[in-house]
Amino acid sequence: MSDPARPPAELVAAWTTVVGEVEPLTALGAARDLKEQLTLWEAQLARSALAAGATWDTIGGALGISRQAAWERLRPRIAAAIDADRARVRTQRAAVQEKRRSGWTKNAKT
Repeated sequence: MSDPARPPAELVAAWTTVVGEVEPLTALGAARDLKEQLTLWEAQLARSALAAGATWDTIGGALGISRQAAWERLRPRIAAAIDADRARVRTQRAAVQEKRRSGWTKNAKT
């Protein structure tokens, strides 16, 4: 995983598009994309902070909101990322197990 404190390339690209756009309607569309990228990054940062020992209270304080507001805002995206990580691990584990099984089957036949 890359350094969560560094903005993802998608966020930098969205920012560059917004600030470089001269057409207001196009800039508004790009601003929507920028907000989505900021929301994703905010959740990544919160997840990293939690993993490093931060609490919802300290995360809320950093955002200038209550711990409950922080939890309600960030938890769904953090939970989705954790679920995606678990699914990726399960898929990788199944592939390794299948590879081992097929290797054992080959060795048993020889």
